[in-house]
Amino acid sequence: MRRSMLALFALAVAGGCNPGDFNTALDRAPVQFTAAPDGFGANAGRMLLPLAPPTDNPKVAARLLFASTETQGLAVADFDGDGKPKVQTAASADLGSLGLSSGQGGISSAAWMSGPTAAGTIVLGMPNVSGTQGQGSAVGRVGFLRLAADDAGGKVGFEIAQTPVDGPLTDSHFGLAVAIAGVTQTTTDEVIVVSDNAVRVLGVAAASTTCMGSLPTPPDLHRSLAVANFLSDADGGGRQEIAVGLPVKGGAGQVFILQYGINLANPLLPAGLFCARKLGVPSPVGNPAVGGFGAALVAVPDMNGDGLAELVVGAPPDRAYLMFSPFDGSTTPLVFTKVKVATVSGVTTVDPNTPDGASEFGQRVALVDVDGDGIEELAITALQANVGSTQKAGQVLVYKLTDGTTPIAIVDDSNPTANTEFFGIGLADLEFNSSRACAKGKDAHLLVAGADAGVFTFFRFAGIGPSPKVVAPDPRCFAQK
Repeated sequence: MRRSMLALFALAVAGGCNPGDFNTALDRAPVQFTAAPDGFGANAGRMLLPLAPPTDNPKVAARLLFASTETQGLAVADFDGDGKPKVQTAASADLGSLGLSSGQGGISSAAWMSGPTAAGTIVLGMPNVSGTQGQGSAVGRVGFLRLAADDAGGKVGFEIAQTPVDGPLTDSHFGLAVAIAGVTQTTTDEVIVVSDNAVRVLGVAAASTTCMGSLPTPPDLHRSLAVANFLSDADGGGRQEIAVGLPVKGGAGQVFILQYGINLANPLLPAGLFCARKLGVPSPVGNPAVGGFGAALVAVPDMNGDGLAELVVGAPPDRAYLMFSPFDGSTTPLVFTKVKVATVSGVTTVDPNTPDGASEFGQRVALVDVDGDGIEELAITALQANVGSTQKAGQVLVYKLTDGTTPIAIVDDSNPTANTEFFGIGLADLEFNSSRACAKGKDAHLLVAGADAGVFTFFRFAGIGPSPKVVAPDPRCFAQK
């Protein structure tokens, strides 16, 4: 089993930082590495899905689903009050019922759909699966899984919730991305599925293809997708919209925001999905010759007071953008850049005037409240950032949503022999309900960073406050005693 040390760097900005305080911060910054189970293959940490803790086991403070994107593998990690995970894998028979089998590829995307129990239903995108039960054309499939109550031995049960849905024969790689939303109505969860050829709402005769042109297959079978109330509905229905990133569209990359209803440009057509907004690389900033715009997306709660969500767009190799609603170009985006980082005597210094354009900054983005103040921060992956003497090891940088120049924390895998494993290929916000595990525990949101061989859960950050102190809450029970 792979073992690793992790480095969390306190940033020496306003107020300064001395090695003594830095070392104290590191001593209080535990990081849990969860290795991928045997047979998972590569990119075990790319698909991460936080789940609600089980109702029948009050000692589980957090639950995380992760899967192999290349082979037949699915696992759940249950974290106890000390942040220690218990990993359980799905049986081959259960995965076979979904249509996964040797040589078919794995699970590339997942979403959680609410249900009558805390477990709900997990929607799984399997873009390399062929036809019904693995037979026929390789169009892809969406599966539905339910986690059953723990049995007498404390084992999680994996159950098929409903019949898997194959992609239409006109599609390919059905399941590149999945999400749960209220796109055509606001009272029922709807499953959004992206393929090479279309964006579809399952159970509704609504698909959008023509307004986006061709949808080239992503090289890693990853399509960025975000769902939120981005635009005002003409009828005031309050439905959500779908943002889809095409990072190689037109050579520069584009993001389309799809809306359901009557397209006023073609009012005689029946209601369906249509492209309500088309976002390109912002001007005058950005490099339109680089095709990374749209590689990653995350919806952001309203920041400009119009009641609509904003959108962060990852644009590797060197930027991410916070785009403001209504996405009509009237507001200048906030630009996030990967700055040069130099470590001296245990203290990380940041030079915001020297951008790092070779780190594939913007490959993944996520929101997580790392400092416990109730306001989410933005985590951005620099997938090929150098770490010490190791080239292209990968880092995750955390920024305030109001400041795109200076990160408040930088996390990476500091193991010099094993850190070239796509650190940050997956990002997630894991809610740690410590009060379920002990009366004195505190709740917190934890950053999870995926890598090739497993996942890293960060319980505490060395960050910037009024003085160089650790500012994030420690959710572990023993820290509260």
